[in-house]
Amino acid sequence: MDYGEDTYTGDNAAENVEANATGPESNVVTVNASAGDETVFCEAVDQDASASECRRYTRERANLQAGLGVFEAPKEMKLGESRDLVLSVGKKANAEDVHATVGTERAKHVEITTQVGHYMTATLSGGGFDITPSGPQAKTLAADRSEVWQWRIKAKEEGAQKLMLTISVDAQAADGSRSRYDLETKAFDIAVNVTDSERRARKAQEIKKSLDAGTTVLSGLEKLFIALAAVVVALGGVWIAIRTFGKKKDAEKPKGEAPKDDRPKKD
Repeated sequence: MDYGEDTYTGDNAAENVEANATGPESNVVTVNASAGDETVFCEAVDQDASASECRRYTRERANLQAGLGVFEAPKEMKLGESRDLVLSVGKKANAEDVHATVGTERAKHVEITTQVGHYMTATLSGGGFDITPSGPQAKTLAADRSEVWQWRIKAKEEGAQKLMLTISVDAQAADGSRSRYDLETKAFDIAVNVTDSERRARKAQEIKKSLDAGTTVLSGLEKLFIALAAVVVALGGVWIAIRTFGKKKDAEKPKGEAPKDDRPKKD
């Protein structure tokens, strides 16, 4: 028995669904993709998609608005130090409000250009840091297309380190939910120099101890040299006294006096 045929029109009349019943206990549904909904490479998302999806993604990407992202990242941190990194995103026309969200020290702000859309995701990563929250952070933006992301970063490795900030505009699925495709993705490197102040303090203390030890050794040697010098002076004084005494004794003898003969006389 023929129960008839129901035809449903999908996105842009791309999908036709036929329900054919062959009996009261059997209902087989066959989905046929029309020739206009074949899988194609879609430049809007740089991925393969159905033709109907690609048309939707292309329109959505064309309707993205010019925007900007603003953040203030530390150029230097101490090992073990924690800081907050705030990213503010909004329309380019609302640049003042976007900057104000980050803080008043505008000279320290980093401004980046990005498109803004209904769905956006931001990710902050870096091997030399502990980052909370970790992984992609997805947000749904209102009509004004303004949003804020915030991370807590802790430096865990010394030296020249790098943070990477990735911002993407996510496509919408046919039902209006977030799609797995990105309409635009941009990545930015943030250079941070991490120093170990405690290690420097320990090194300075070690140098001070070495200098103090060297001073102690020099002081001991100095005392030894003084003592040796005193001995030398004393010995010199004794030698001079001996020489002086010998010369005085010779000077007391009468000049021209014959030496006395103590030998016995002969009869």
